[in-house]
Amino acid sequence: MLDTIVSIILFIVAFGILICIHEAGHLSMAKLFKVYCKEYSIGFGPAIFSTKKKEGRETKFSIRCIPFGGYVSMYGEGSENDPDFAGIPFERSIEGIKKWKKAIILGAGVILNAILAFILIFISDFAFPTVFYTRQARVSESSIIANEGVKTGDHLTFYIPSFYKDEEGSIAPFGYEFSDEEKVLHSNSFFIVDTDVTFGEGTEHYVLTFMYGGNKKEPIFSDGLLFYKAVHRSELTTAFKHDLQIQKDFIAWSEEEGSPDYYPNFEGGAYISETDYKFTANLKFEEYEGTKDVEITVKSGKKGAKIVNTFEDIGLSFQRSKEWLPVKERFRNTFIDYGSAAGAVFKGLKILFTGGIRNMSGIVGIFDASASLYTQYTFSTYLFFWGLISVNLAIFNLLPFPGLDGWQLLVTAIEGITRKKIPAKVKTIVSIVGIGLLFALMAVIIVLDILRLIGI
Repeated sequence: MLDTIVSIILFIVAFGILICIHEAGHLSMAKLFKVYCKEYSIGFGPAIFSTKKKEGRETKFSIRCIPFGGYVSMYGEGSENDPDFAGIPFERSIEGIKKWKKAIILGAGVILNAILAFILIFISDFAFPTVFYTRQARVSESSIIANEGVKTGDHLTFYIPSFYKDEEGSIAPFGYEFSDEEKVLHSNSFFIVDTDVTFGEGTEHYVLTFMYGGNKKEPIFSDGLLFYKAVHRSELTTAFKHDLQIQKDFIAWSEEEGSPDYYPNFEGGAYISETDYKFTANLKFEEYEGTKDVEITVKSGKKGAKIVNTFEDIGLSFQRSKEWLPVKERFRNTFIDYGSAAGAVFKGLKILFTGGIRNMSGIVGIFDASASLYTQYTFSTYLFFWGLISVNLAIFNLLPFPGLDGWQLLVTAIEGITRKKIPAKVKTIVSIVGIGLLFALMAVIIVLDILRLIGI
């Protein structure tokens, strides 16, 4: 309950800061160029809070009930009939200043969001140690795994393709990250634990995989288990046609002497539909004296479910460690991570236009991800996430869609190049339609987010 409350508070604060920074960019530049600003608002709709005008302060500050953005109401944006703008000279309107000044005002929010993203990612990389996991087991006394002779300090071994081993044959994970000579693993690494698992008396073969989740606590083995329907060696060339890289990796692996007969079919997904939710797996551990094979039987923690994603704890977890990287490397990682964050946004936009609206997440999805990161990952990861969201906000606002900053920048550029004004009525109608479509899109995305959360 405490984590939930803190997650909600942090989400409201973080999302509010992103909006405040964005709108502060517009406001600050408008003030610099003497444009009259009636209101600086966080959110849309009816006002929850609003300051009163005082002598010497022409802009009021408001918080409104729909927290999907904000705005700065400037003279010249289509509200010329507003009595608050009566008597304000045209030179103080956003249309009464030079086009380059208007472009700076319109782009300032995006620029500040991009700067904020860099600051958050810099703090994430520079001010916190890097968290690693070791393959060293931590074994609970009198547990299932302890009764099989596994001790704290033993190293769990994984199946891997040959080219994921270094010259000395050290084990490396198959997937996102690679281990080094110290047998250190990064979070979000993906491993193959056993290549041939069956449930109860079932005849279906599965590949058992393990994936570290968060890095806030020592990862528990049973929490990171996923099953994929197995494919036999003879079927590899057809089973992985959907992914040439995976196909290449597993074919190379299958040519190695002693390679297993079964491989994970990622198209099959992590689904189990057997009636007996109990499986037996063979695990291999490295210890001081050599290696040790252990056969364990694990029961499902969610009986009757079609998707088995929880299992009884067998008493096995992995030790974590922290390391302060050299200053130079932390600086370098900041720029690498910032570029990766921006690249991820562009990839997301590409998927949106090629894969449809179901690939988008809105405020509900962002909250769910934010809450999960807070409870499962270190605060540095949480900061990086909000850096990514800030980059996302900056790039999304640059899209030339009515209602977004990119659209107004496009209109300003067209008017500046042609030296002809687009009729105010046309711009108003297009903006109203665009904003309406944006709100409709937000509503649909919220519904999709909720459906995803409840598993529909």
